[in-house]
Amino acid sequence: MIMPQEIKPDDVIGGGTEVGGATPLQTHLAAILAELRMLTTKVKEDARDKKVGSEWRFVAMVVDRLCFCVFFVFFCVATVVVFRQQLF
Repeated sequence: MIMPQEIKPDDVIGGGTEVGGATPLQTHLAAILAELRMLTTKVKEDARDKKVGSEWRFVAMVVDRLCFCVFFVFFCVATVVVFRQQLF
């Protein structure tokens, strides 16, 4: 992470010294732009991960209900079979 540095009024007005062909203000703006790009990428990845997690939770809920229905039907059929054997 880039540490913030003090920006002097001369840097903003243009009286600063040039470093490698770029003024200190341009250097700071480039650093800010890089940080913003990193943050927007992170936010997009988090949103995508949240959406995928939500979809998987929905799939798990559907499978859970399906298994419950299968268990319920099996339990009812087994109960009826056991009671019919006892009665006859």
